[in-house]
Amino acid sequence: MKWLIFITSLSFPLLAEIDYHKLLRQFPETLGRHGCWKQDEIEIATDPSEIKRIEKFNIQRLIRLGYSKEEARSYSKIGVIAEDQYWIWLRDAVTFPGGVPGTYNRIVWKQGVSGRPGVVILPVLSNGKVVVNINFRHATRSWEMELPRGGRKAEEDIEVAALRELREETGCLGKQLVYLGDVAPETGLVSGVMDVYLCKVKEQKPRHQDESEAIAQNLELTHKELNEAFLKGYWIADIKGVKTKIYCRDPFLSHALNLAKLRKLI
Repeated sequence: MKWLIFITSLSFPLLAEIDYHKLLRQFPETLGRHGCWKQDEIEIATDPSEIKRIEKFNIQRLIRLGYSKEEARSYSKIGVIAEDQYWIWLRDAVTFPGGVPGTYNRIVWKQGVSGRPGVVILPVLSNGKVVVNINFRHATRSWEMELPRGGRKAEEDIEVAALRELREETGCLGKQLVYLGDVAPETGLVSGVMDVYLCKVKEQKPRHQDESEAIAQNLELTHKELNEAFLKGYWIADIKGVKTKIYCRDPFLSHALNLAKLRKLI
């Protein structure tokens, strides 16, 4: 999965030039729903004076918790905290249910502010087996059993992205895409929802994964084998002659399988 290694066409400015308030106004569908704490939601403050009040409140709260004044000011700064070509880190001034002020962070995919940032594919062969990636993940520093997935290129249709990612990561050529639903990768931190498709595979060719990916191989597993892997939490696979534990805990895989079963597609 290549999370937005493509430079976005939205042409975001450098960090120092990003206007936090303009960003919220420009993309209200994905960023700007402010909420209402009186309705038990987490409400985002947009009035500058209210933001300053919450910043000061949070600074004092952190100082009471033992942080230095410098740390408290840094950790209470509202707005765009950091960004690169793929991500924007926002810290919002908020009011929690009950009227308690505070701050809350969220990470935004740049490509995701104007549409779905990426796509997940459940590849199903004619014999009913599911194709999965054996992927070494940098974040967990471990081998993981996963579905093919990845970011949508700028101006790319989501179904085109699905077939492209499937071809690149597995070598599978799809003959039919069936929309299953969507999935929120990490609702506590990441702003963005991905589409999930089942793809019936018509042909398999060598894969051409991106140079940033570490996919050792693709496995074809039955539903029974996938269930066993989830119950144990891992699968043993041969990687360059070494029996290796492959963790089976991919939420995209479990969600896609569940959706496909509920829709009676597998």
